[in-house]
Amino acid sequence: MKYLVFFILTSLSIACGQVKSGENKIIDDLPFNQAEDAKAYADLVLRAIKTNRDEPVRYEFEDPSSIDKDSLDYYISMYSTGIGGRNDWDFIDVYGGSEIKKETNEFDYAWLDPSGRLGIQLKIIPVGTSNGFKLGSIELRSRLDIMKSVAFPGGAISDYEKIVYDWDTDLKRKLEKAQK
Repeated sequence: MKYLVFFILTSLSIACGQVKSGENKIIDDLPFNQAEDAKAYADLVLRAIKTNRDEPVRYEFEDPSSIDKDSLDYYISMYSTGIGGRNDWDFIDVYGGSEIKKETNEFDYAWLDPSGRLGIQLKIIPVGTSNGFKLGSIELRSRLDIMKSVAFPGGAISDYEKIVYDWDTDLKRKLEKAQK
């Protein structure tokens, strides 16, 4: 009898939203709570997006209940496929690839198509907290007709935002690496 009561009470608490399954869960390859700095945190968010894991991303937002679960799932699936579906696109970590590191709380990532044109870009904006970091916002931008650009939280955004990056130096480094 006491097991039945326990089962009923547990079921009710879950149904009423008192137990949130993913909110405090630690995922081995996504240790958000162990990120040393904002860049490391943004890289973990990028890993979650690339591996199509919307729930861990949603629970990293400052207010997860304000993020539409279905919409986030839809866009993370779409961008995960766009990012990982082609191996002939060049990945650019704008902050990581810059020779001069400027203090920033915004981290841009870009994918160039085989002809060198910017196809997809992500901006991840972490927010420092007393316990580490939370996710302030994500901007998913695409120049591909089949992928819409969107921000979380927010909604539809422009397909283009200028990225401040020394593209010539990056190209020079890639040519030098290819010649070795």
